[in-house]
Amino acid sequence: MTMNFQPDSVQTMIVEAVDEVAPKSGIVGVAPVSCGAFIYDGFDFDFCQSVPGCAPAVASGIKRVRPNALVFTYQNSIDLAAAGISEVLHAANRGENISVIYANSDNSETNSSEESRIKICELLSGINNPVYITRVVATEKDNKAAIKAIKNAFKLQLENKGFSFIEILTVVGDEESKEVKDLLAEFPPKVFVDKCGVEKA
Repeated sequence: MTMNFQPDSVQTMIVEAVDEVAPKSGIVGVAPVSCGAFIYDGFDFDFCQSVPGCAPAVASGIKRVRPNALVFTYQNSIDLAAAGISEVLHAANRGENISVIYANSDNSETNSSEESRIKICELLSGINNPVYITRVVATEKDNKAAIKAIKNAFKLQLENKGFSFIEILTVVGDEESKEVKDLLAEFPPKVFVDKCGVEKA
């Protein structure tokens, strides 16, 4: 996999997961119109850009016309939690066979206060159709759990199992600080839904 720009940490994790899964049927990513908008310039597989919040809807359409391709969205807090909450809820409820990757930065604008924090994993886990929902933490020193979660979601999609949602809580700075500990207490890393037993494998 080749990259032509300096990616953020989650984009690097996506590349590692894609390289491990190595689908032969093609890959299509859907990027939001925000800080991830130019992600498609960096990878040697197909990308589509969506209007704010609509990446899951666009990915659903792509999957219908390319059912054998690996189709995923890459969204941040502003795009998914603020502009696109309805789209991800409906895609999950329909059980779309796509993978949604949510890069939830602890210092993003939408997470700057408790009033604005939406617990997406908890919300989606109340829907019957998703097959895999997990929240993982990625730090500057350790991103293995995040790469494994993305890889799990990709494998489930290629096996036609259904909708997967990966929230990657990126922690920057002192991992032992009170702020980070409070954040992880509020957003605990855990597997919310695992209908296929991938975390036990």
